[in-house]
Amino acid sequence: MSQTANHDRNQNTPASSSSGFVKRYVGIISLISCLLIIAICWGFYNHTVQLIENQLLYEARAFFQEIVQTRHWIIKQDGVYIRKKPGMLPDPNLEKIKGLKTVITDREGEEYLLRNHAVITRLISALAQRDQLFIINITSLKSLNPDNKPDNFEQAALESFETGGKEFYRLIQSSSGPTFRFMAPLVTEKECLQCHGDQGYKVGDIRGGISITIPAQQVLYEITEARTHTVLATIAILLVLLSVIFYISWHFVKDLKKSENRLVELATTDSLTGILNRGEGFRRFEQEISRSQRKQLPLSIILIDIDYFKKFNDNFGHQVGDRVIRMITGVLVATLRNYDIICRYGGEEFLVVLPSTELQKAVETAERLRILVAEMSTTVDELEPAINLTISLGVSSLQLGDSLDGLVYRADNALYIAKEEGRNQVQFIT
Repeated sequence: MSQTANHDRNQNTPASSSSGFVKRYVGIISLISCLLIIAICWGFYNHTVQLIENQLLYEARAFFQEIVQTRHWIIKQDGVYIRKKPGMLPDPNLEKIKGLKTVITDREGEEYLLRNHAVITRLISALAQRDQLFIINITSLKSLNPDNKPDNFEQAALESFETGGKEFYRLIQSSSGPTFRFMAPLVTEKECLQCHGDQGYKVGDIRGGISITIPAQQVLYEITEARTHTVLATIAILLVLLSVIFYISWHFVKDLKKSENRLVELATTDSLTGILNRGEGFRRFEQEISRSQRKQLPLSIILIDIDYFKKFNDNFGHQVGDRVIRMITGVLVATLRNYDIICRYGGEEFLVVLPSTELQKAVETAERLRILVAEMSTTVDELEPAINLTISLGVSSLQLGDSLDGLVYRADNALYIAKEEGRNQVQFIT
């Protein structure tokens, strides 16, 4: 078993909160970014829809102004003569006006009937409706012609004009398909009183309105297309954004975890041997004592000291001393169990914690370690003879009500006895 593997098995480092914080932070940023992009795309879509609807509105207003100007011109001319066709009769309303010739005849004897602005407007509407351009209807709440009775949309528009409304429009789904309906008021002028004076209107009064209906199938198609493009663009932008954020955050968290693990490793391991340092070893030692006392399990420890280690440093230099320490560490890591705790206790001393181990078994383990080390040797260079290595070991076991300090104290006394009695041996104190 390698030294690195032993370090990994003993690490059990608590999960760092830094990477969790970064993930939460990135999650919040991602959510805010997504909401912002959705809001921008939604606003862009609504703006596009508004522009399309405004296009219809501007078109309807233009039609309205053209109709109004046409009507004004016809009114100024006191009407327009059109060729009489079979079934056509003079306008009874115009016949009531003195001085107007409702029927004229040309040199060839062809008769022409006088028609007012309302009739001409209906003819224009019929032509536009035939070509599927628009439909025009002139109506009022006091319509003279029953055929011009307002429908529900026109009724609502006329009522709004009575309360000061300037125009009225809606995008409507009808049986013939989607249509855009627009209506604006007609203001009573002096010329209008010839026909409508007996209805009680005065100059400046709202006497009705012109309703314009425009097919909106193409407009709705453009709105649907804009919505589809907006949704697809939004999804594409979100996917790219989230991919970039995920990629960056993944690498950031990965690097952060590496840095955290490195910091934890530096804080908990011995730089020379790679095993646990004294502080981390004692922290886990405390945990094992608590667990053993709680579950009433045996626990033993071994204190190990390299014999005559000071001579290695004094006679051969610290590099040889460091090599000896790493060699002893390799024996410990390769021999002990995965869940045993190994830490560097001091300069040339090691502490081994053996969970679930009786005293006798711990003594046997210590003796096995002693023998393995005694079979080892190292050299300074090719000209120097091999240097034999030995260790002294002190063993103790956890007693009822025992503490970490008490347990270490007894193991240290046992180690002292082993060194006093000649070294290279195992001693124990219960």
